[in-house]
Amino acid sequence: MTMNVKREEIESARSIQDALGEKTLGRAARLAPLGIFCLGILFALHVASSLVAPMCAAIIVGVVLSRLGDRAHAVGIPSYVLATLAVIGTGVAIILAGGALTSRLSDLIERAPELATRLSALAARVTGPLQMLKHQMFGTAAEQTAAPNFDLSAATGILGGLTPALGGVLIFLATLFFFVAGKTGLRRRIVLIPRRREARLSTLRILNGVEEALEHYFGSAALIYGALALVTAALAWATGLGSPLLWGIFVFFACFVPFLGVALVTVALLVAGFTTHDGLLGGLAPAGIYLVAHTLLENVLLPAVVGRRFEVNPFMVFVSILFWTWMWGALGAVIASPMLLIFKIVIEELRDAEKPELPS
Repeated sequence: MTMNVKREEIESARSIQDALGEKTLGRAARLAPLGIFCLGILFALHVASSLVAPMCAAIIVGVVLSRLGDRAHAVGIPSYVLATLAVIGTGVAIILAGGALTSRLSDLIERAPELATRLSALAARVTGPLQMLKHQMFGTAAEQTAAPNFDLSAATGILGGLTPALGGVLIFLATLFFFVAGKTGLRRRIVLIPRRREARLSTLRILNGVEEALEHYFGSAALIYGALALVTAALAWATGLGSPLLWGIFVFFACFVPFLGVALVTVALLVAGFTTHDGLLGGLAPAGIYLVAHTLLENVLLPAVVGRRFEVNPFMVFVSILFWTWMWGALGAVIASPMLLIFKIVIEELRDAEKPELPS
């Protein structure tokens, strides 16, 4: 009797395992087409990066500018006038950012041989006593430290690669114009796509949340990074680096690229510092002061102004930069943080169980 009961329990357990296995396989079979579809979308976005990346960047910028334009539109200014002003202002900003970037990179490339020579001289001061000790102990002649050569061909290739970006700039500006001009109608059509009222309310909450997040984040970041740009411009003037205005513009736009921007500015300040000053402290001072100011503003002031709701985990920001840089190159690194912020807001809105009234 006991054996029969045990056999029945074993057979029941096996039947349950088989049912669970079949259920798991069935769920995996249903999710497989969705996974293949997502991989296909990622591949298409990667292949069409020269077209899709500028358009996504223009939509992000357009959302921020259109929020500001909504206030002007309430006064009676037409949408096409606002779109024209947005394109002109953004075009001027691109020209200023491109001029500052190319000038700093050109200056870095031109000063690289001089920097290598000065760094070799500083290194010789440290390794000189060691070379003398080696000569006394082993009786070998001290090796002469030669200045390393710097190949300009690879560096000039970077600047040459900026020329194809002109097409992306035109796509960006055209997309920005039409998005800002037709944003109101596009928004209404997106909200009316779902048939159920609850789904329309959810869509409207997501759109409002994304617009509010981008406006608040970029508005606060622009003020803080503007202050950092002023500090860097004053630092360049005080330490004799030259071109304080270009340094300020360069730092302002570079700060919007997390991690990579501060690294690029630090390297540029190190190069300018060592080629301007002979001493070790004089060469390190501009980059050191900038890093201290950037750390205080980025890690203390910006989170306090932006608030916890718009804070993003630094690890997720790093992963987002790697992913979008692989997908869309340098422009992907620039819009990686906004894309992650949008994704965060969408997930939070979808998880929100409350159903508020129809927003205005």
